[in-house]
Amino acid sequence: MSKVKTERNYYPHAVVGMIIGCVIACGYTIKIALDNPVEMDTYYMEKYQNVDENINEILELQEKFNANFTLAYSSEKFHKGQNEITLRLTTKRGEVVENADITLMLSRPETNKENQTLRPSRVEKGLYTFGPFTIEKEGRWQLLSKIQVGEFKGYHKDEAYAVK
Repeated sequence: MSKVKTERNYYPHAVVGMIIGCVIACGYTIKIALDNPVEMDTYYMEKYQNVDENINEILELQEKFNANFTLAYSSEKFHKGQNEITLRLTTKRGEVVENADITLMLSRPETNKENQTLRPSRVEKGLYTFGPFTIEKEGRWQLLSKIQVGEFKGYHKDEAYAVK
């Protein structure tokens, strides 16, 4: 008697395995996306829908603001604990501006959980002092400013580092 040679076909097993693998990969991707939500960009300190609808107007106002004013921060380094920062706002001709409406947001680049929105605690000769405020984490921080002087409106972003 001769033996009959039987061949096995693994093609259906491979297809089923790939389908199951794709389903598992999709589920894992969804889990990662839900665990790590996208943080909203806070550069304009407004909802992104509002920024999206009015971006051309915002950019036009920003150009006018940059053409008329200069802005400088007093520090690029913070220490853990109590801090204070001073913002100097002048016209391009060097005149101090004391009637500006300024909001300063202290933010970590990777998350919005530690955002601190600050208003000036005192204004003297074009120097807007914010603080005291507390920084608890070392590392990189962003200083986001929203400034309105009459019809001019501008936004500014700078970075600072917190050390021990």
